[in-house]
Amino acid sequence: MHLIIKGYKLFFTALIMFGASIAALADDASLIHQPQTGYSQEFKAQDANGDGKLSAAEVDKDSLFEKGGFANADKNHNHSLSEDEYSAYKSAEQKKILKRAAKDAAITTKIRSQYLVEKNFKSFDVSIETKEGIVLLSGFVKDEHTKLRAEQIAKQVSGVKSVKNALVVKP
Repeated sequence: MHLIIKGYKLFFTALIMFGASIAALADDASLIHQPQTGYSQEFKAQDANGDGKLSAAEVDKDSLFEKGGFANADKNHNHSLSEDEYSAYKSAEQKKILKRAAKDAAITTKIRSQYLVEKNFKSFDVSIETKEGIVLLSGFVKDEHTKLRAEQIAKQVSGVKSVKNALVVKP
């Protein structure tokens, strides 16, 4: 049993390191940023009137430009986006999404590894979902103590903002 736990520790340590590597890659804009031509087709497809600029209405269907995105992308404040403005903003937003996903994956992996080393804890009966540092625990546990311990362990992991414990006690 000790060897199995040790094997799980090594496996999840490797997963955590992999998650950290992905986060490091997300910090390197040159690896994420597509060349300007990478967004050319999208830009041209959204340029309904073919004037070489995008209005707020033309980028309205792109979710990355919601919540003030158009204004933030319009660096020269001319109420339209050039292809360069469009590409720069889109690349930066996609980089943020990738970094957030890598951080969430690392948090989930750290929690799972802590559950694996916890004695008398059936970690595979617990589902862990992380979004923007908020952890949702669901599934079944054998008693109230295990439910509370699962939440306590999750709260101790670095990067966790809050934990929603939806575990169900099922003897």
